[in-house]
Amino acid sequence: MDLSRSTGITAPPSGGLAIKTAAVVGFLIFVEFTSGFVQGFYVPMFSVMAEHWGISDADITWFNSVQDLAACICVPVLAKLGDIFGHRRVLRIAIVSVLVGTLITALTSFYPAVLVGRLLVGPLLVWLPLEIALVHNRLTRDSARKAIGMLVSALTIGIVAGTLSAGAFSKLTDSVTLMLLIPCLIIALCVVVVFTVVPESTTRTNPHIDGVGFAGLGLVVAGVFFGLSQAQRSGFGSPAAWIPLVSAVLTALVWARWELTTRAPAVDLRVMSSRSLWPVYLFSFIFGICVAGTQTIRTTFLAARPEVSGFGFSMSPAAIGLVAASYAVLATMTAAGFAYFAKSIGLKGVLISGVSLIAVSDIIMVFWNHSLPLSITSVMLAGAGAGFVMSALPTIVAEAAPDDQTGIATGLSSTLKTLGGAAAGAGFAMVLASFTEFGAKRASLGGYETVWIVCTLLLFLCPILLWFLPTHKCSRDDADTTDPATATESESTATS
Repeated sequence: MDLSRSTGITAPPSGGLAIKTAAVVGFLIFVEFTSGFVQGFYVPMFSVMAEHWGISDADITWFNSVQDLAACICVPVLAKLGDIFGHRRVLRIAIVSVLVGTLITALTSFYPAVLVGRLLVGPLLVWLPLEIALVHNRLTRDSARKAIGMLVSALTIGIVAGTLSAGAFSKLTDSVTLMLLIPCLIIALCVVVVFTVVPESTTRTNPHIDGVGFAGLGLVVAGVFFGLSQAQRSGFGSPAAWIPLVSAVLTALVWARWELTTRAPAVDLRVMSSRSLWPVYLFSFIFGICVAGTQTIRTTFLAARPEVSGFGFSMSPAAIGLVAASYAVLATMTAAGFAYFAKSIGLKGVLISGVSLIAVSDIIMVFWNHSLPLSITSVMLAGAGAGFVMSALPTIVAEAAPDDQTGIATGLSSTLKTLGGAAAGAGFAMVLASFTEFGAKRASLGGYETVWIVCTLLLFLCPILLWFLPTHKCSRDDADTTDPATATESESTATS
């Protein structure tokens, strides 16, 4: 079965001013840069925000947890709604929601209200899947690949810019409220962009809304994420962890039964479990474990004092920031160039190259973690590998999925990556705890090495997963060599 063939309907072109594809891609790059900026901006401000709202260090952890939970629930739902009603239309809703959420975060001093604002920021993570669906629909294959690489590059650049901007503005003003309004300004510009110059996608899926399916999907994802979050805090043996996880599994069984029998399911499980997609979804989950789930571990290792822990390099936050910047720079470069590598070695080759670089990075940390130059080299290799994977992974999902299910397909991949990070956070916390002596505050070196060994073994599974993918010709023009920087799209239009 050719899964890339559309099974839906085509929406009529929207009326308005014809614009160049280069402009469309450029505006979406700005939107994704903003997404990264918002994600990176708050990280250096946790202690300042905790003091501003009069809360404890434990309370401030909910600042991210609430948004992550909201994202896990809303990303697949909003992505599917984009397939039904139009990806630009849902992107508009998602951006307005994030703007309202950041305004609430900035203007209130009541922490429960702040958490409500963070719930509204949850749709931030659906921006990229919706943008990928847009460019996949509006551009030919090779142009779409280059555009996706630029979007991921913009995301990583935005994260670095947001982190650095927070530090810079903190020196210019003592007003936390004023600082928290900075993301609101750049998001407001995104609202203008998506309401004026971004064209709508033209392919639609079955317009029936599977309310039961959406609700069940939300309950399953929420149960898994909440259970893993509690496991990270108190272990899998805690009722707060295993009750939500068991409930999520039971709900998933009932939900899957419903989705397989309903006329227009929220998630077409037959398509998503096909050979074209299930290996990539498992790949996404493993990538989330090995990359998103280990960033904190790598940071604490670099900051550890060798005279106390017997390992580490006593790095200051500023030095760690520079190391993190090198990771982002390498990720940006490989993400931007992945399409050119894909023309030579294919998307599978790019993905294998990416996970191989990350695996080499982990191997270095297992055997040569006493060397600062090699540890920094390890970070840079991981960044280069992550850039390849972050660009190629959503691309291969978008090209394998039916044209009228691109949004939900890429949204599920993003959600699985997030859940992989949550699973790693819980599992690796238990690993480190098992290597922590009674009364000690930090795990021994063996705990860190065990984490990197586990990640290396998991990464070795990824090329095996790709072997299951069928070799098929994409429905788009394989001979296309058009660059999104020069192409024009006669049907690209903007409406108010």
